Amino acid sequence: MRASKTNPAAVPAALKEQAAQLPSKAQSISVLVFTLDTHLPFCEIAEHLAEQFTELELTAQVGMAGPQRVKSVLEGKFTGVDVLVVVGDTSSESEDRLMELVEWLLANGRRDLAENLIYAVLGHEYQNHATSAFSRVVLPRSYYARTQQSGLKLPWAASARESWELANAVVDYAFGLGAE
Repeated sequence: MRASKTNPAAVPAALKEQAAQLPSKAQSISVLVFTLDTHLPFCEIAEHLAEQFTELELTAQVGMAGPQRVKSVLEGKFTGVDVLVVVGDTSSESEDRLMELVEWLLANGRRDLAENLIYAVLGHEYQNHATSAFSRVVLPRSYYARTQQSGLKLPWAASARESWELANAVVDYAFGLGAE
């Protein structure tokens, strides 16, 4: 067993039940993990999401892109995407980049992506946010440090409740259960 795999027993029962009751489990979920800054572990987040969808027995395509929006469009990264997961941190610069991305999506005919956007924040939650309209999932700041120190991918994933919050939010949005 690879160290990066999560433990199937760690799948929250409610999420497992929700996935089992989806009307069309054969339907594929297309997710784009878009980073606002290349130093953030967006590749690891995308890999982990793909593994979780496998454990939930859901067909999913998880792509990665960012931080250059235009380059991502030219490469076709935004085409056919059901849910956009934007990875950022708690800095005000990250919040500003998120809002610029949303404005850009709206201005370029990608309203569906702006509406199905989940902001995955590395760090701790803090006061009021300008982005309260989006689903916000907080991932522990130690996520990246632990990955570097141990050499293992996502060593916290097998037991951490936080590791399933993002997958749960993606499933909600992909099947129309997320915030309207």
